[in-house]
Amino acid sequence: MSEILTVKEAAILLKTSCQQICRMIQNEKLPAVTVGREWRISKYALLDYLGFPY
Repeated sequence: MSEILTVKEAAILLKTSCQQICRMIQNEKLPAVTVGREWRISKYALLDYLGFPY
């Protein structure tokens, strides 16, 4: 797994939709940054959200 994930990659890992990932980012439940016009999510932020130690 890459250190930085796209919205689509995060959605696949969480088995949810891209729209749901975008809502989580907008509601500040999942930290992310924009690169150009696209969101990027840290692998560690995603693992932290899921409650996994890393």
